[in-house]
Amino acid sequence: MNKIEKRLLNLAIGEFAALCTFVFVFRLLNLGMACLLAFSYLAIILLQGSMYWFYRYTLLIKRKSLSLNAIRILSVVRQLDIVLAVVIIIIMPIIKSNNKDLIIAIGLFIFGIVEYINYYWYRLSYGKSGFNIRILLNNKVQKSSINKLISK
Repeated sequence: MNKIEKRLLNLAIGEFAALCTFVFVFRLLNLGMACLLAFSYLAIILLQGSMYWFYRYTLLIKRKSLSLNAIRILSVVRQLDIVLAVVIIIIMPIIKSNNKDLIIAIGLFIFGIVEYINYYWYRLSYGKSGFNIRILLNNKVQKSSINKLISK
């Protein structure tokens, strides 16, 4: 397995493992409905990321290029994620069970938004270090892999 194949597979597995870990932790904590809604958004974004990286890995293994339909789907999903985020922001305060539920939900939601930006707009993680604020502050922020594809 070459370096790029290994990196794509690691990204796909890593995002899916993060999703599974968050589901496990969420179930342990037994949080309220606002948290469930915010967590669901984060889970959807992480699942999309895992599927994207696995798709890119599969294409590389099969020596195929990205299809125009896949690019269209990514573009539509990016827009649907925005609509979903707006709906969640409106609904979270309404369904909160208490202030703790709302505060934790806002934190989860912000994490989901950061992941959304990382996948669909700008690359926020770099190399093995992952999220590194120094790199982000010292360098120009690069377009994400999906954003480059959609922008073509």
